[in-house]
Amino acid sequence: MSSLALFFVGSVLLCNGLGLLGRLSPKDTAPINLFIGLTLVATVGVTALPVAGGSEAELSTVLGSAGFLLFAFTYLYVALNNFRDLPGQGLGWYCGWAVLVSLMLAWVNVDRFDDPKFGAIWLSWAVLFSAFFLVLAAGLDNLTVATGWLTVLQAFTTTTLPGALMLTGRWDDVPTGVVVAVQVAVVVVFVAVATVRRPVATLEVASA
Repeated sequence: MSSLALFFVGSVLLCNGLGLLGRLSPKDTAPINLFIGLTLVATVGVTALPVAGGSEAELSTVLGSAGFLLFAFTYLYVALNNFRDLPGQGLGWYCGWAVLVSLMLAWVNVDRFDDPKFGAIWLSWAVLFSAFFLVLAAGLDNLTVATGWLTVLQAFTTTTLPGALMLTGRWDDVPTGVVVAVQVAVVVVFVAVATVRRPVATLEVASA
């Protein structure tokens, strides 16, 4: 269930990235944010709610589900903003808080789950949430295009491809170094675009 949900998260990241690039309107992106947000809530319901005790394994299940809930609230927030044409400052501050949660979950994946590959991916998501904080809350419109490209690239490198590899049983075959190198390359592209591109004419309210 969690691998399947991760796979489909790529669709909403892609649409939100295209929204920032001016290819989709906010109302175009709102339905997919709603669909995926509700899917992630359902995923948490299946994996975490049945947990009743406080064993190490059950606590690990809850910690693993926390990431899905973090993104679920993000996408539901985006859907509400885009359906109602609301300003994005509140969403931006939520993304600022999500940066701290992402850093915590990166540490949890490395230290508790012994999973440096997803530790690297959570660090990449911390970069993504940071970019949305800077655009939506801090008003740095010059980062809009770069954040759009960052979101589109992460749609494939942090969700769609890892999810597909998990569903096909091939994720364990991917070296940690490859995952880290890809995420570093994505951040390099983000920085490069940020230094040479101007903001798009209209800031689309979309998020991670």
